[in-house]
Amino acid sequence: MNKSLWRLLYARLASPLANVILPIVARNLPNLQAGLEGRKNLWQRLEAQLTQRNPAKPLIWFHVASAGEFLQAQPVMERCYQNGYECAVTFTSVNGYTWGQRAKFAPGFEPVIKEYLPFDTAPNMRRMLTLLRPAAIVYVQYDLWPNLIWESRDAGIPQFLISATIQPKSQRFASYFSRSFYQTIYACLNGIFTVTDDDRQRFLVTNPHHPNIQVAGNTRFDSVLDRKKRVTPPKLPDSILGKFIVIAGSSWPPDEHCIFPALCEALEQWPNLFVIIAPHEPTPDHLNHAETFFHDVPFARFTTLQQQPDLPCRILLIDTVGVLSSLYSVATLAYVGGAFTTGVHNVMEPAVMGLPVIFGPKHQNAAEAVDLTQRGAAFSVATPDEFRAILFKFLEQPEECRRLGQMARQAIEAQAGAADRCFGLISSGIR
Repeated sequence: MNKSLWRLLYARLASPLANVILPIVARNLPNLQAGLEGRKNLWQRLEAQLTQRNPAKPLIWFHVASAGEFLQAQPVMERCYQNGYECAVTFTSVNGYTWGQRAKFAPGFEPVIKEYLPFDTAPNMRRMLTLLRPAAIVYVQYDLWPNLIWESRDAGIPQFLISATIQPKSQRFASYFSRSFYQTIYACLNGIFTVTDDDRQRFLVTNPHHPNIQVAGNTRFDSVLDRKKRVTPPKLPDSILGKFIVIAGSSWPPDEHCIFPALCEALEQWPNLFVIIAPHEPTPDHLNHAETFFHDVPFARFTTLQQQPDLPCRILLIDTVGVLSSLYSVATLAYVGGAFTTGVHNVMEPAVMGLPVIFGPKHQNAAEAVDLTQRGAAFSVATPDEFRAILFKFLEQPEECRRLGQMARQAIEAQAGAADRCFGLISSGIR
């Protein structure tokens, strides 16, 4: 199918239909409902934020799906500001928007706009382009909205995709119809800057005649290194210092089914062990489940411990968000969740802090998880027994745990530089 037909089907049929269906579907989907509510009065907020704009400086518009992609965009945005540009950032998800509002920026480096992306209709996107008048648009990793891309191409605005990746089983690559659709999208981008050469080859299968698909690396490495410099260790009791600290970060119930039995056994055998559990979604039910499982072990919730720092505990249950990076900075060994469900979460954050990392079997979504595993600084487990074996090995050999943690840190540090490469490629492509 050619570009004109795909554009007609999406812009005239799929996009308007979605605007009718979404409010109905959202009644049973709280996150979607929150996203719809959050977009009310969006245009008024955009115009208010644009009063901060310095019209003498060219604006680069970044669009991200969620918090993870926002963190990937940050080091490139910082380089934009260092070189005389201003930035705007839009978000698809509630999670990303919330994270963006809470994010801390160096003085003079805060985006002039931090807002939801309007619904992807052609009139909405033309209105956005008129308001922002961007010198370029930068998308991060994968979140591409067709009407925005087509309208920007018509307006002659350079567009770039950074930290670009396509998984081998992705429908964008494996499905003929999806590949045909995305071919029309990718063809509108002035540059596609991939994480690995394997990603580059998959993009070339989709768009073999694209003139500017090249490997630039993953800006997430620069992001975690930048955040490491700024991290403030959390306020924890002095009694915890010096202990062997295991942190389970971004855990889901299937992760906890795998790791909780061994952690409980280890707490009985090693008095020097301290455990931190940071659920991906610290809902009351999730927190109560952890407290019930470890009912015989002294525990405290993070918010309570901030008020009562002398509270005796051997398990710290994180009941808030935004503190995980700082908690990794005090730990000895990390388990990262997600790899028993859709895919492993961020393994770079614990690795850059010098921790070996353990995760479940579904980690092919993260190239850095695969790389750390191949280096012997990370470990994939599929059963509670496999997790127990690795945990007990490190408890018996703490120096080996620290040695592998340093290997993990060095592996992350060695891959810095993608943000500089991406900025150079973007700035050279702006007319």
